[in-house]
Amino acid sequence: MAPKSTKKLAKPKRAIRPVVARAGGKGAKKTPPRSKPKSGIKSKSKGSSPKSSKASSAKPKKPAAKSPRPPAKVKAKLPTRGTVKKSKPVVTATKKSVKAVRPIPSKPKPSAPAKTKSAPARPVAVAKLIPAAGAAPIVIPALIPPKLTTPPPPATLAASADHSNGSKAKMLTREFLTDMARAIRDAVLPFISVSRGRDVVGTAPSGDATFELDKVAEKALLSFLKSAKMPVAYYSEDSGYTTFTNGQPANLLVVDPIDGSRSAKCGFESCVVSICSTRVIERPVIGNVDNGCVMELLGNRVFYAERGKGARMFVDGAAKRIKLSTNTNLETVAWAMTVPARPADLIFQTAAKLIDLTSLKGGFFACNSTAYTLTRLVTNQLDACVDFANRYYRDIPSVVEDRFINAGRGAVLGICPYDLAAALLIAQEAGCVVTDAYGKPLDDVLLLDSTVTNQRSLIAASNRELHKKLMSYFEARINQFEALLKKRAAARA
Repeated sequence: MAPKSTKKLAKPKRAIRPVVARAGGKGAKKTPPRSKPKSGIKSKSKGSSPKSSKASSAKPKKPAAKSPRPPAKVKAKLPTRGTVKKSKPVVTATKKSVKAVRPIPSKPKPSAPAKTKSAPARPVAVAKLIPAAGAAPIVIPALIPPKLTTPPPPATLAASADHSNGSKAKMLTREFLTDMARAIRDAVLPFISVSRGRDVVGTAPSGDATFELDKVAEKALLSFLKSAKMPVAYYSEDSGYTTFTNGQPANLLVVDPIDGSRSAKCGFESCVVSICSTRVIERPVIGNVDNGCVMELLGNRVFYAERGKGARMFVDGAAKRIKLSTNTNLETVAWAMTVPARPADLIFQTAAKLIDLTSLKGGFFACNSTAYTLTRLVTNQLDACVDFANRYYRDIPSVVEDRFINAGRGAVLGICPYDLAAALLIAQEAGCVVTDAYGKPLDDVLLLDSTVTNQRSLIAASNRELHKKLMSYFEARINQFEALLKKRAAARA
């Protein structure tokens, strides 16, 4: 009985094997088995096809894709542009993770606006957009920067820096300029009070005479600057250009220790100390002057001005209000004319009618100091001052040069920058109108040049209407006299 039972049990086992084999065959798609076999059994079966193995291996991965990723990974994979693509599975993150990501778009990178979605910034793309020769340029802000203008040459930059005073050095203070002027005044007062220092001891580079009193003033200036130990350079009538530092000086002083030496040596009050300062730049001009100080040698007034900030007048240390003359009547005008080393037959014949008109009800005065006379407009003592001789030299030099050399005893003399610079700034900041005899401004006068080519003329008035009348008078008289001089020169030839 035992063998029969063994054969009957073997038959069902043989019947089960085809069922397992049929599940992996071609008919498995139509009638899949109800119970899902384990993936390990299907992969090991010999009758399974490649397609069935791929399908069975893809099914277990779907639940893993739906599972949310941890918030840390979501933040790391989110784009920094602030835009979230819908195709990415990151969109399925929870609301809490989205709230945590929201602050990121509010802080875009500086380079983000330069990029566009339509045109990626690649060197090849930019090369393709460059037009051919002669074609109009293609402007694309995201890729091609706007066309820049050609920068100015270094000479233009230097000129603009000179005009705007582009040096970074600090301006010298009013106290420094005032102390310097006081040191010079204290040194020369003992000589003026006893009428000493009249001897001529030399000749200045400009050709003007140097008196012993000028040497005393120059020595006092030098001593003050040495004790101050400041990185400055100075330019004066007798010493020329001098520096007090081994390195590059920061500031430049233009000084006339005594403007009006002839008055000073005779004890007259029309003499002052004139000082102005600017930063050290290439070829400085009067228009670059920062501030100026004029101090009376025999008076108690000090004048000070800063460019663009107005002028001030101090009497015995107390500030006084500046009030200019409003007189426009030529018959009552009080005015002065510069006389030293100017050909008398030129200047007096030109001004003769105006002298006759004003000498009775107004006043005419001979000037020996340009700085002193210009500051008399600020004190309301004068209405105007003139020095027009240089216009003759510029207009007809071949006709009048001998006259100028004779009057200057071998040199052509005129207004030098150290005579004019400080007082010009003070007068202009106070409201006076100052030009040359052609009606042009004096801002382009070089500060470090005392030669004939840099000398200029002067017409200054306390108000614009008076200046216009003086210009009209001298324009007509100079033209008339020049025509007469040319005619005489032609007759002699």
